[in-house]
Amino acid sequence: MKALVALILLVQLPIHRAAPAAPPPPLGCDDPESEAAAQFVVDYINGHSHHGYKFALNRIKQVRVLPQGPNNEILFLELDLLETTCHILNPTPLANCSVRTFVEHAVEGDCDVKLQKLNGQFTVLASKCHSHADSAEDVRKHCPDCPLLANLNDTDVLATVSSALNDYNSKNPDAYFRLLEIGRATKQYSPVRMVNVEFAVAATNCTLQQAKDNLQACQLLPEDQSNFGFCTATTVSEPSQDFTAECQLYGHQVPALGALPSFPE
Repeated sequence: MKALVALILLVQLPIHRAAPAAPPPPLGCDDPESEAAAQFVVDYINGHSHHGYKFALNRIKQVRVLPQGPNNEILFLELDLLETTCHILNPTPLANCSVRTFVEHAVEGDCDVKLQKLNGQFTVLASKCHSHADSAEDVRKHCPDCPLLANLNDTDVLATVSSALNDYNSKNPDAYFRLLEIGRATKQYSPVRMVNVEFAVAATNCTLQQAKDNLQACQLLPEDQSNFGFCTATTVSEPSQDFTAECQLYGHQVPALGALPSFPE
């Protein structure tokens, strides 16, 4: 009888089990952690790109968090970026770089990024980005006479770049500068016929005269002596002819050659 009572009491004892931990609340696009992660990604992209222009954050489109353990999580971000007027070689801080306006036929970037946050430190694990220009038709609706983006290998574009580079080198014969890349070009047909170009340059180990004598022997300076610059030029062919060019040198800059590609056109 005593054994039966003990068995009944044992059955009636409550069983206490630990409740499963509640999942962390979803992270919003406007949360400080999301914004910090997005800014880290933007700085990473600009720091590892070696051509084109710096991009600024426009908005966080989506964020997803996958907890991995104590102080360890994986974040997936979808970012909308905007092209600025600062070339990637320009030492100007991103905060001081202007975003291109719509009437400048602006370029936007979309990025899908996977990064880890471990003990408060971010690390980019994977990234896929692509860019696209605003629709030419949309630009024309708001500004019928605004210049539109042109192909970088357009004959008029190449001619303007060549004229601008020759003009700069002729005025600075002590160091011959070579074209690194054409970053941007626009063409306008009305009310004037005009070509605008932007391009990056770098100093070589030649003077202007040495370049004229043997251009093939002119090589870019080594990284510890490098000198980069950025030029803009405009050619007007109608109704009258005009040409202007201006170059700004940045001095010694070491482009970061990382595995993360910059935005292809």
